[in-house]
Formats: sequence, structure tokens, C-alpha cells
Amino acid sequence: MAVRRYAGEHHGWTRPAAVSVTSPFLTTEEPSIAQQIAGLGEARRFRAGEFVYRQGSLSDYFFQVVTGRLRIYLTRTDGSERVLSYAEPGAGIGESTCFDGLPRYASCVAITDSELLAVSRGAVLEAGRREPGILVEMTRRISRKARLFAMHIAVDGLPARGRAALMFDHLVEAYGVQRPEGVELQVRYSLDELALMIGVTRVTMSRELSRLVDGGLLVRRGRRIVVPDVAALHAVAGGYRP
Repeated sequence: MAVRRYAGEHHGWTRPAAVSVTSPFLTTEEPSIAQQIAGLGEARRFRAGEFVYRQGSLSDYFFQVVTGRLRIYLTRTDGSERVLSYAEPGAGIGESTCFDGLPRYASCVAITDSELLAVSRGAVLEAGRREPGILVEMTRRISRKARLFAMHIAVDGLPARGRAALMFDHLVEAYGVQRPEGVELQVRYSLDELALMIGVTRVTMSRELSRLVDGGLLVRRGRRIVVPDVAALHAVAGGYRP
């Protein structure tokens, strides 16, 4: 597990003051390559509540988030929604359907006023001929999205306790900071957002969070949450590692 080291706080839980809390499946790995890709984009602004793209639409653009916060979700056939992730500055979104030419499998809506860079498929392919690392980075991003879907499939096969544990296991991998007493989580997600991402109600999420605390898998330290034994949490999550 690659435990990260940040400092800061927000929304009652500690978090990095100037570091994205985007899903780890949306973040970039190599800063210099990410900057080259971002340099291919055109700035676009979206007001809170405005769609960046809708499920079922076609596009040869993907986006890099500069400012703001966005929600990525899919709409099921019964009309219900499943949140896949949230995106903040540094995130890349919409790459998969940009390159396969098929309709978008999810929608993306701005939660706050946001600025994005729209990058075309053609621009990436042209730049990739000069710098192959760009194509490697795009392949990595698309592969990480496949892992995100795999995690959601795994969640659906678990009881509520396992779903909650898997989500915290996911957060440990992304935002964990090693402390003497365990791994401290530095996250921004609200209880409602966590519930949406694992397909349970807010009441259920609150109950399972309390049970994880009562069982010693999570420990509250004032406004902080610490995972004293990551392996134990991982076991409750069904041993699944996204």
C-alpha cells in the first residue's frame, strides 16, 4: 500500500490543504506528462449544476479538472443513480469513451463552479507520436478506470459492513498517512457522498461507520479517523484490493 503524507483539515475530517482529494482512480501519476497533456486542452467553464457530459452522448474530448468539484455517476434502467466518483483539481475524466468512440457510460455534472481543460483525441494522438509517454499515461488512466468499475462490482456483492470497509480500504490506499498509532485518513467526502458511492442509505452508512468504530477497525481521534490495522480492515472488505 502506498501511504501518502499530507496535512490540513476540512469538513470535520483532516485533509490536505492544497492537495486533490479526487478518487485515486482519476489522478495522474507523472507530473511532467500530465502537464503536457493539460497543455493540449482548451479552457471551459461550467456553473454548478451544469453537465460536462451526459450518459449516452458521444464525444472525442476528455477533460482535466483545473478548479471546482464534479460528480461522476451512471443512471440505471430503473432511474436510480450510482455515484462512481468525485473529481477535483488534478483529475482526468472521460478518457475511456473519448478513445473508444462509443457513447458515454456515465454522466458528469459540476457540483461547484468549475474550470476544465477539454483535450481532443486528435491532439493526444498527434502529441503521442512525438512523446510516447503521453500514450502510456492515457493507457494507464483508462486501465485505472477499469479498476474503479471492478471495485463497484465487488461492492455490490458485499453486505453493508463489507461495503463500508471496502470504501475505507479504498480511501486508505488513496489518502492514508502513516502515524505511530496507525494510518490516518485525510478525506473530504461527506457521509452522504460515501453512502452514494457504495449504494447504501445515509442511515446505513452511519450505522456501519459506528460499527467499524465499535469493532476497533476505525478509531476516532477528535476530528481524525485512524485505521490501526489495515490488514484487519482489508479482511472485512472481503480481501479485495482494487
